[in-house]
Amino acid sequence: MTRIPIKNEQKKLNAAISGIAAHDSIQLEKIFEKCRTNKVKMTLLVRAFCECYLIDNKRRPLKLRPMQEDIVVESLTYPDNDPEKHRKVAILAPRGSGKSYALSVAVVIYMFFKRFRDLIFVLAPSEDQASLIFNYCYRHFADNAFLEGLVKHYRFHNKPNITMKGGTVLRRAPIAPSNQGQAIRGQHPTFLIVDESPLIDDKLFIDNVEPSIISNTAPFINLGTPKSKENHMYRYLYDDSYADSFSRLHYTWRDAVQRGRAYDPPYTEEDMLTKMTEWGEDSIYWRTEYECDFVESSSNIFNAELLRGTFQRGLLFNELGTKVENCTVGVDIGKSVNSTVISVFTCEKSIEQNVARLVYLEEINPRTGGHDIPYQRERIMQVARGFGADRLIIDATGMGGAIEQDIRVACIEAGIQFIPFIFTGGARGSKTQVYRDMVSYLQKNQVIVPDPKDLPPEHAKLVNKWYREHVDLQYTMDAANKTEKISAPTGKHDDYCDSTAIALHGALSMLPTSGNFASVSMPERRNVQQSGGGWTGQGLYTSRRGRNSLNKHSPGGI
Repeated sequence: MTRIPIKNEQKKLNAAISGIAAHDSIQLEKIFEKCRTNKVKMTLLVRAFCECYLIDNKRRPLKLRPMQEDIVVESLTYPDNDPEKHRKVAILAPRGSGKSYALSVAVVIYMFFKRFRDLIFVLAPSEDQASLIFNYCYRHFADNAFLEGLVKHYRFHNKPNITMKGGTVLRRAPIAPSNQGQAIRGQHPTFLIVDESPLIDDKLFIDNVEPSIISNTAPFINLGTPKSKENHMYRYLYDDSYADSFSRLHYTWRDAVQRGRAYDPPYTEEDMLTKMTEWGEDSIYWRTEYECDFVESSSNIFNAELLRGTFQRGLLFNELGTKVENCTVGVDIGKSVNSTVISVFTCEKSIEQNVARLVYLEEINPRTGGHDIPYQRERIMQVARGFGADRLIIDATGMGGAIEQDIRVACIEAGIQFIPFIFTGGARGSKTQVYRDMVSYLQKNQVIVPDPKDLPPEHAKLVNKWYREHVDLQYTMDAANKTEKISAPTGKHDDYCDSTAIALHGALSMLPTSGNFASVSMPERRNVQQSGGGWTGQGLYTSRRGRNSLNKHSPGGI
C-alpha cells in the first residue's frame, strides 16, 4: 500500500479521537466503523491513533513501518468494503520483521474503539508465543495514561487477560496437542489472531480454531513464517477454494529491507545477505524464515552428480603405517546396530584453495568387532598413529564417557589433537553447519575421493557404500518443533556421512566458525596451530535456484 501524506483529514481524525472526544465511546465506534469500509480512511485513522497514543522504544510518537502499517490496515478493514463479509487474512512475513508487533497495534486500536463486551483472542502453538502479542498490548496500555485508564485489570496467570472497563476482553492461550485446544473451544471471539499459525497441528486447528470464528464476521488473522506445504496456512494462501474468503499478504526479507527497517535489527540489505550466506541460500531454514517459501518436508542433501564429481582416477588408498601430511581422522562411533566408520583425509594446500583428499576408509561392524569397545578404541588409535594424524575428531554425541576419555588420553600421549564433536540439533546446530560446509566444499571442488573403478574390490566396496549413504542422506523439516534434522531414511545409515563431514570440517576449517565442540585436548608434544574461519557455504540446495538470485527482488505484498 502506498503511503498517504498527512492532510487535513489526518488532523481532523487526530482531534476526533483525542482530548475530550476520546471519552465518547459511542461516537468513536461510529468513526471506527466508517473507516473500516475504506482502506484510505483506515490508514489515516491508524496513523492518527499511533501519533496520539503509542510510542516507540525511544519514547517518540509511534510511526509504523510501511509493511507493518499494511498489516494493521488489512486486519481492521472489511473485505470489499462490505461489513457483512468475513474479515479473513493470511499473512506471511519474515522472521524479525515486526509482524507480531504490528498485530499488537491492531488489537489495541480495536480495543480502543470497541470498548464494550467484545472478545479478542490471541492463539499460538505455545504459551511463550501467545504471550508475545499479548505483552506488546500490555506495554501499549501501560505506556499511556489515558489508555491505561480504560483498563479494568490485567491478569498474567490463570487465563491471562486484559479487561477494559466497558467489558471488552483480550485473552491469550496456547493451542497444542497437550491441551487439545480447550481454551478456544466453545468461544466465539469478535477478533481472533493466530500467531505462528503454520506451526499449529492441522487437525487441532480445523477442529478447534475454525469453528470458533465461522459464525460471525469477526476479523480472523493468521500470521507466521511458512513451514511445510502440508498445512492449513498453505491452503489459505494458495488453494483456489479459499481465494474469495482470504486476503493474502506475502512478504520476504527483501520487502522488509526495501520498505523500511524492521523493529528487530539487523534488517539492512548487507546484514541479510551476510545471513543468507551463513545459513545457505537454499537451506530450508533460510527459505522458510526469510524467503517465506513453503517447502517439502524433506529433501536429499547431496546431489549424486556432485558426489561423483569428487571421484578422481588413478588414486589408491594409502597403506596404513605411511605418514600423511596435514592428516585429519574423523570417526563416527557405532551405536546400537550401526557401524563405526573411520575416515582419513589429508589437506593438500595450494595458493588458490586447500583440497582434502580421502586417503583411507575403514568400517568396524558387528562382524569385525563393532561392539567391542576395547577393540574399537585400539583400532581407532592404530589408524590415527599409523597415518601420523594431526587431529582426531570423534562424534561424541551420546557416546559413553569411558571410551571418550580413553581416546582422549591416548591422543595426548601420541601428540594428536583430540576433538569430541557434539552433533546438536536445531537450525544452527553443529550437524546442520558441518553438512552445509561439506556441500560448499564439494561445490568448490575441494574434495577428492579415489574412483572405485581403480580400487581393489575391498576398497571399492567401501567407497561405493560411502557414495550410497551420501546420496540417501535427507534434510528434514520438523514443522511442529521448528527444527531441521539431518539423518538417513528409515532402514538406512549415515555412519560414513557423519565420519566424513566432521573429518572434512577438521581438514579444511580446522575448527568451524559455528557448531558445538566440546572441550578440546591440546597435544603436549606437538605445537598445533588452531586456525579459525573456514568457508560457510552457499547452502544445501543450490541446484534449485541457480547461481545467484541476490539481485532478483520479489514483488511487494500480494
